[in-house]
Amino acid sequence: MVTTDGRIQITFERERKTLRSLLSFFNRGHRVEIADPKPVVPPIDVSKAELYLAELSERHGPLGPSDLAVQADAVAALLLDGPALLALAAGSPRARAYLAWAVRSKTRIVAPATAFLDPAVAAIAGAVAEVVPIYASTAEVAATLLSQSRLALPFDALCVALASKLRPAAILTRDVAGIGALARAVDQSGVIVFSL
Repeated sequence: MVTTDGRIQITFERERKTLRSLLSFFNRGHRVEIADPKPVVPPIDVSKAELYLAELSERHGPLGPSDLAVQADAVAALLLDGPALLALAAGSPRARAYLAWAVRSKTRIVAPATAFLDPAVAAIAGAVAEVVPIYASTAEVAATLLSQSRLALPFDALCVALASKLRPAAILTRDVAGIGALARAVDQSGVIVFSL
């Protein structure tokens, strides 16, 4: 069932089935591989993010000094979930500040492949971030997170599971409570949550 705020609510018993359906969807689109290859750390390319920030500055005005003062612990990756990508496109100063921080600190900026389930989010994800595929092992971690937390948030669980594979990583989100609870469900040290 889809709620008024766009979240998908499912029962606990159907969570694993939903994750399997998502995995099957990505397999048909050749965005998922069944086995994880050896991890490859791509070179950091922040040019897309820099260009997007410049575009946002033209549309919404420059960020103020207080916005640019965002500081955070060093992380290898900043994962932008769907609501964070939409906030960024809307010109949210806080979202732009975190993106500017990531660019300054040469942090890898990523979005989960699930962003492509929403065309509005997909356009933003492709413009600003490296879109990371969801592998079977990531979906399995997400299923574990869901069963440990007893929460019905499959897309959030996929974000946390992906961040755990990229750690140390941070997730930028509007849903600090849900993402935070999933990150605490199992030992996810090295995954922090930034609030919009």
